[in-house]
Amino acid sequence: LRLSFPQIKTLLLEDPGPSVVSCAVNVIAELSDKNGPKHYLLLAPQFFPLLSNSSNNWMLIKAVKLLGRLVSEEPRLARKLLEPLSSIAKNTQAKSLLYESVYTITIALLYARKSDGSLPSSVPVVIALCSSTLRGFVDEADQNLRYLGLVGFGSLMKSNPQAVIQHRNLVLRCLTDDDVTLRSRALELLTGMVTKKNLIELINQLMRHIDRAETAYRNDLVENIILMCSKEKYSN
Repeated sequence: LRLSFPQIKTLLLEDPGPSVVSCAVNVIAELSDKNGPKHYLLLAPQFFPLLSNSSNNWMLIKAVKLLGRLVSEEPRLARKLLEPLSSIAKNTQAKSLLYESVYTITIALLYARKSDGSLPSSVPVVIALCSSTLRGFVDEADQNLRYLGLVGFGSLMKSNPQAVIQHRNLVLRCLTDDDVTLRSRALELLTGMVTKKNLIELINQLMRHIDRAETAYRNDLVENIILMCSKEKYSN
């Protein structure tokens, strides 16, 4: 691979065949998974044109995932990703690409602050896009899509908890889902939504779920209620 890597980079940059470029992206994505993303940081500029010039959804998913992993290695990438990823999210009809774009935006938002501490002017619009898109996923009939929506909300909460808290009732509805993994993910989200103002109401709602919950999930409910009430030395 070391002997052929310069040629792989050439194919990524210069080959006229979309299928060849797609395969080169796949090879680099696989290498990144195996060796860690930091080794491929210098290739980031070559991936950006793909976000706006390619219509190959499968390849775009690979490129978006790789750029998302690179953000923690080079935080300056975060601000550059907001516009092209938002454009993909607004225009794609493919659920898989839509999700990967929005999820990668939620990662980028953690690193989007400028050196003076300010945020780009586009951030409020980007947050609203993520919030509405993830709500759409949680509203889907398909359990897998609902689960992905909750995972995305968990990622968004790390940088913008208020954007997730406004969907509290939607997340609460997930506590009655037949899928225990979905219920557990929703419960984890609710634990992060607690404030002094909403603690009593939220705990009362969770208490109503305890009587009809099976043993393992009931234990999770009780554990999280205790955690909500006692965190930060009972500050709430």
